[in-house]
Amino acid sequence: MRCVILRTFGDKSTFAIQYEFVNNPFDEKSLAGESWGRIELFVRGRNIFEYKRENVVTPFQWNLIYIVEWFSENHMHILSDEAFPLPVEGQNSLELIDNCLLFESDNDAEFDQWFDTKQEWEFKHSWFSNRAGSFLPDVFFRRVNDEIEIAWDNESTYSSEGITFMNPIGVEYIPIGIFDSTVRNFVEDFLDNLLFNSKNKSDAERIFEKIKGLIVQE
Repeated sequence: MRCVILRTFGDKSTFAIQYEFVNNPFDEKSLAGESWGRIELFVRGRNIFEYKRENVVTPFQWNLIYIVEWFSENHMHILSDEAFPLPVEGQNSLELIDNCLLFESDNDAEFDQWFDTKQEWEFKHSWFSNRAGSFLPDVFFRRVNDEIEIAWDNESTYSSEGITFMNPIGVEYIPIGIFDSTVRNFVEDFLDNLLFNSKNKSDAERIFEKIKGLIVQE
C-alpha cells in the first residue's frame, strides 16, 4: 500500500474535500476500480465520512467515481434556488423529509405522486442513492438564500453493520461561492488525476468529457 497523501480543496474549518487514490483491495481493472480511493468531507471542522467499526476508527474508501458523478450530475440542482417541491414545513432538509412521511391519502395515484416527488428531490440533493454498496453517509445539500445547507443524520445509518459515525448529526450553512468553487475544483482535479493514471484511456476520456461538460457548462 502506497503512502496516502490527501489532495485538499477548500478550508477544513469551513468546507473542504480531501481525497487520494489508493490501491484497490479487490484488484478491479475497470475505470471504476481505478477510482478507488479515500475521501474526507469537512464541514465546519467535522469529517462526516469517518466512522468506527469494531472500535476501530476507519476512513471512508470506495470507488470515488460514484461520488464525482453524483456531484457533476446534481451540482446545478444543489445551486438552484427552487423551493422544496412539496407543501411541508421544516427548518432544514432533515425536517422537510421527515415531515413528508406524515402524508396520507386514500387516493393511490396521489399517494404515489407525493412519494415519487419526494424521492426525485432526494436523488438530486443527497448522494445516498449512489453509495454503490459502500458505507457512504447520508447527506443533503440544498441552497438556502446565498448559502448551501449541508444536513446529515447518520445516527442509525448502517447500525446493523456495526457502523458508528464519528460525527453522526449536523446542520451547517456554507457560503455558496465557497461550496461551488470547492466542488468544482475537486471534480476537475479528480478527473485530471484519473485520466492521467488510468490504463483504460478510452473509458477515462469518455467519462472525462461527460462529467467535465456537466460541471463546466453551468
